[in-house]
Amino acid sequence: MIVSVITVLLVTGLLVFLGFKRPVLALLIVPVACGVCISSALLASDSAARATLLLASPGMLLAVLISSVLSKSDLQPAPKVKTVGKWLIPGFALLLLAATAVIAAMNLPSFSFLIVAMLVCVIGLTGAAINFGITFSKSTAAYVISTIGASMRQNLPLAMSLESAAGIRNDAQAKTLRAISGWLAQGYTLSESVKRGYPKCPRYAATMITAAERINQLPQAFKSIEADIAAKSEENKKIEPVSLFYPLVLVLVIGFFVWGILTFIMPQLHMILIEMGGEESMPACTNFLMDIFGFFVDESGVLFFTILGLVVFVALPYCIYMRFHRREPQKPRISSQVGDWFKWRLPVVRSLERNNSMLRVAEMIRLSLNAGCTVNDAIANTLDLDINNCLRKRIRKWLARVEKGEDISKAANASGTGRGLAWAFDKNANRDDAPTALEILESFYRLNYNYRANLARFIAEPTVTLIMASLVGFVVYAIYSAPVAIIYHATEAVYP
Repeated sequence: MIVSVITVLLVTGLLVFLGFKRPVLALLIVPVACGVCISSALLASDSAARATLLLASPGMLLAVLISSVLSKSDLQPAPKVKTVGKWLIPGFALLLLAATAVIAAMNLPSFSFLIVAMLVCVIGLTGAAINFGITFSKSTAAYVISTIGASMRQNLPLAMSLESAAGIRNDAQAKTLRAISGWLAQGYTLSESVKRGYPKCPRYAATMITAAERINQLPQAFKSIEADIAAKSEENKKIEPVSLFYPLVLVLVIGFFVWGILTFIMPQLHMILIEMGGEESMPACTNFLMDIFGFFVDESGVLFFTILGLVVFVALPYCIYMRFHRREPQKPRISSQVGDWFKWRLPVVRSLERNNSMLRVAEMIRLSLNAGCTVNDAIANTLDLDINNCLRKRIRKWLARVEKGEDISKAANASGTGRGLAWAFDKNANRDDAPTALEILESFYRLNYNYRANLARFIAEPTVTLIMASLVGFVVYAIYSAPVAIIYHATEAVYP
């Protein structure tokens, strides 16, 4: 046991040193070292040595990843390697904690609830960090976009204005403004400068800037983007009584507590009840809870831990990745296409997705028409926006019909782009005043999106609260029914 610990510590220290000095070499050696640890654990006869070697494998990999990312050596790994390392560090940290929990539950059942509490705390802290990152990125985007828009509306030299707005501050917002100003000073266009100096710019804003720059409508585009950001920021300021992580954390806590009670306590109560009442069984609600528990957790616990592992290490990281990854409108990834297909058809999400996408389309067509573009070019400009892929396919059909000479309004109806666009280009209804109608559509889609988002939130949050309260109440009632049944039979034995 002591030899295994010393060997693991020496190898880990050497790999961490290599991670700082020679990160590429450390990343090549660490898989071999992890494989040796796992093989040694499988061959070890001592349970303590086996647990140490199993925990050492992810811990060693985590330490090397951290040292490689923090390395200042000239022989740095490629940027993509460092990016992958930054994504893998939280995952392997959770993997290490989960491995500790499993080993503790297998070898030290009395400490399993403490490990579970640590796991719940890590999930809660991870959720808080993600929420902070999303809020910070939104505030940075609002500040940068509003600063650029204000400078353009005042007809100030953009590079000098952004440099002046950054001032002597050294926070993330000031660094972003300086980066954009530096690329502008080198002669790059605004869209390219934003792409290079602010790579984390929201995708819908970046595509809107690129499309508006081609038609010389940047001030109006920034005005529309600022309006969208302001509407979303107002939604974020509202108090949300139920956090998105609340149901997940509550189910995890209840699940582990029920697992502990039904595994270590309930069998003893069942034996007491049988001894007191002969063939008397547990209460019906307790039997029902035990049946549900037995469906998910058999003697080996394979199904339960498989589901838990899929949720923690597959579903949750994928949701985080989808939340932060950048979409490519021209070359959408398979994940984006599948996600857009579901969002375009799911009952509640469908209305939000359609209103959001139609808002972008109406904005760009109006800006293009005001810039003097033809209807064909105005429709073609919307294909570069970050909108749902299902709507983009319908817009392509609409553009093909218009280029064939069909009526714009009838072509919009036939292509399935929505009644709003067909009404905006209906000559009988609007008398060739399409930009004004499109501006009305923008306001309608923005207000409709906010209304439906608030309605969904106001319905979902109380529903989730009631479901969680019912779940907790049923579990408590089912668990406490067994002691009550024992007390009842004891009372009958004393007072017949």
